[in-house]
Amino acid sequence: MFWVTGRRMVIEGLGAERPQIPEPHAEDRESGSAVAGEENKVMEERSKEWAMPRTGMKLPVLPTQGGESITEFLSKRVISADDIRVASRLIRKMGSYQGQVAEVLWIARPVVYALAMQRLQGAKSRYDWRPWVLGFGMELAARELGKKEVRERTVGGLRGMTGLEKEELRRRAWGVAWWGMRGAFYENFTKLCADIAGMRSWIQGFAGKFKGKPLLDIVGGIVEDYDYLWDEYYFSTSTM
Repeated sequence: MFWVTGRRMVIEGLGAERPQIPEPHAEDRESGSAVAGEENKVMEERSKEWAMPRTGMKLPVLPTQGGESITEFLSKRVISADDIRVASRLIRKMGSYQGQVAEVLWIARPVVYALAMQRLQGAKSRYDWRPWVLGFGMELAARELGKKEVRERTVGGLRGMTGLEKEELRRRAWGVAWWGMRGAFYENFTKLCADIAGMRSWIQGFAGKFKGKPLLDIVGGIVEDYDYLWDEYYFSTSTM
């Protein structure tokens, strides 16, 4: 994955959305009245434009009262740097060795974690800290090496990153929090804290109140089943 992207950060989704010029429908092309109406509307708007005396540059008409505000009008016409960048430059290439290692670690961490869990199959494998520490350590190492590479090789540091890169870093930061609901940390700490706080008994009581009631019984059954599945099966996330 890393080499296919040209040594770039692997992102979730298809990338930034850009405004598209809508193509005219076949009905509009065939009906001359619709085209004529649009042309008249454009000519009417252009006639209201104000031309600057010295340069002759025309300014669009500001919104009138009862419509959108001036701030909304101007914000729609603001062009950011990401809007005019070439698609290949929305994600920078990893130029340093530590940046490349960081991205390879991030891509390989789910495979390494799954293999470690597979080797420890058994009743007590869910309570073993070794797979969790290995996967969480790779996640933190990839994050810190990546941030260091950005600070040293990107103009402006973290502020010089594109919007797409910042969005991906925020998503990965949330992914670190999911380790609190995974593996040995969940079995030995999160689950214990939930039992002490009474959350588990509250969920079971909440599901029990709906039993025997029309329609609400379905909701209670879903909550009860999900509570069982959460404990007995591994729930993957978009980060793993």
